[in-house]
Amino acid sequence: MPDVRAESQPATVGAIALWGSSDLPGLGDQVVPRVLERELLTRLPGWRVTHYAPLGWSRPSVSDGGLVAEPLGEPTPERLRQIAEAVHLSILCATFSRGANLTALYGTSAAEPFFALDLPAVTVNLAVLADTLVPAEVLAARTLQLRQLGELPEGDYVIGPDGVELPADVVVEDKLAAIASAQKVVTDDPYVAAAAAALGTAVQGPIIDVRIMARQARAQIDELAAAAEQVLVARGGDLTRRIADLAAENAALRHAHARLRHRMLHERRILVDRLMAADDSEAVERLRAELEHERQLHREALARAAEDHRELNALRETKLLRWSQPLRDTYGKIRRA
Repeated sequence: MPDVRAESQPATVGAIALWGSSDLPGLGDQVVPRVLERELLTRLPGWRVTHYAPLGWSRPSVSDGGLVAEPLGEPTPERLRQIAEAVHLSILCATFSRGANLTALYGTSAAEPFFALDLPAVTVNLAVLADTLVPAEVLAARTLQLRQLGELPEGDYVIGPDGVELPADVVVEDKLAAIASAQKVVTDDPYVAAAAAALGTAVQGPIIDVRIMARQARAQIDELAAAAEQVLVARGGDLTRRIADLAAENAALRHAHARLRHRMLHERRILVDRLMAADDSEAVERLRAELEHERQLHREALARAAEDHRELNALRETKLLRWSQPLRDTYGKIRRA
């Protein structure tokens, strides 16, 4: 007879941190963390993936497409401990190599010590799996929209020095759509070349064997998923860690919402300015007043989020939470026994 108690227990959830470069606009910077997250969650159902980047959500752009990445911050022992306690495994997946000079990319080298740590790292070009990110029908629809917006020409085109440029200030789905619909892509960027090869577009540039590289990519992701499971087993599926993970995710969602709202307000302001230039009517004045009201609501939301963050930090530092941890650990082991 099956053990009903065992079947009724909720599955233990683990957490993974991806230390990448999603705060940069390059195609590889956007594709790699998305592919890695998708492939890991396929192998590890119910797990949580958190993205980190040198500047993260403090440097939002259209290219990131709303991908929430927490800033790595200063490489202090306290910060490293905080990240380590929030996840079971950290993986390096930035497009720049270990020891790279980040000043040219970010204007600061503060995050360099993070990427010099001895952590599991992605060494295969994951853009060879870019065809798994967006359905073909969505790519076709986005290509049509890009043509309507004047970002792509009508008819056949080639992306490269002698053709059209890959649209820059658009989300990653639009970039993949432009690549998928091109006759050919001429590039020196290995990530653009890999994505084009994966999408079936002819490539002039780095030699990409999609079948071999895709097999290597999936094999490495298999190894990373296995390593994460081993750490989870070694830690016993700590319930306290799961609570901390949920709190961190909640904070990340709050910041993402605030950034999205800020972007929407900026775009709306551009619209208002154009309307005012065309017609200084009473309707425009009402819209302007409404925009100012929206800005005030945005400021209030940011203030509430900051207050919630302070309260959460204060709760984590209480003696009750710290002293009761051994009891919670013991209770968790008894539940799993």
